[in-house]
Amino acid sequence: MKGKEESSHPVLLTDAPHRLRTDDDTKEDTLDRDQRPQRHRRPLLLVPAALLLAGCAPSGVTEQGRDIEGLYNFFLIAAAVVFLLVTGLLIWSVIRYRRRDEELPPQVHGNNKLELTWTILPAILVVVLFVATVQTQNRVTALADRPQVTIDVLGFQWEWQFNYSGPDGTPGPKVLPRAQNDIPTLRVPVGETIRFRLSSSDVTHSFFVPKALFKRMAIPGRTSEFDMTFDTIGRYPGNCTQYCGLLHDRMVFNVEVMPRAEFDTWYTAEQARAAGAGA
Repeated sequence: MKGKEESSHPVLLTDAPHRLRTDDDTKEDTLDRDQRPQRHRRPLLLVPAALLLAGCAPSGVTEQGRDIEGLYNFFLIAAAVVFLLVTGLLIWSVIRYRRRDEELPPQVHGNNKLELTWTILPAILVVVLFVATVQTQNRVTALADRPQVTIDVLGFQWEWQFNYSGPDGTPGPKVLPRAQNDIPTLRVPVGETIRFRLSSSDVTHSFFVPKALFKRMAIPGRTSEFDMTFDTIGRYPGNCTQYCGLLHDRMVFNVEVMPRAEFDTWYTAEQARAAGAGA
């Protein structure tokens, strides 16, 4: 009898026994989730930040640069729309279908209309961006029939040389650094088509003018031709962005855009100086 009485009492096996979850526990968890910071809203703060950073991008000072700038802005707007759409749907789904109880929600295994929609729309967007890119590229790389000024740009370790020629092909001034720390200046008339013929005499260089939103590689044994039409008077720095050796940092130059009258005055003076030096 004594053994039966002892076996009728429950035996405590652990110091912290598990207990079943109640409705009060579920309510407390829901309350805790509602009081937590809404982290899913933080990506929305990136939108104004991206727009502010986009405003820091340089504006083009050439006709070709404005085409590139327009394409860049078009890509930025398309990316912002996609970001807002995807983020908005994601946040809506998280809020709309968040867990409210312990019941298993209805299981959906597929939706042909939705799947076709999010396959066709991105494909259309890619095609539109591709067509816009090709059209802009064709405008930027198009060559004029009769450029007003032609400049042969020669890159070498570690300087630039600019050789001018007129519309009829007559040789013009040659611009070279006159001292070790002298920065060569590429002078061009405003509002006129300038034909550049870019080449390198040793290693690969790159001709880059940030305000023109344009860069072209200078490859040994190959001449690359392109046109630029500067429409804003001013001085704009340029440089080589391809590491070309120990003194790569000296591969800098300036582009000075001036009225046609000033350009003609400089052009004539440089030709006279070269003729005097040759005599």
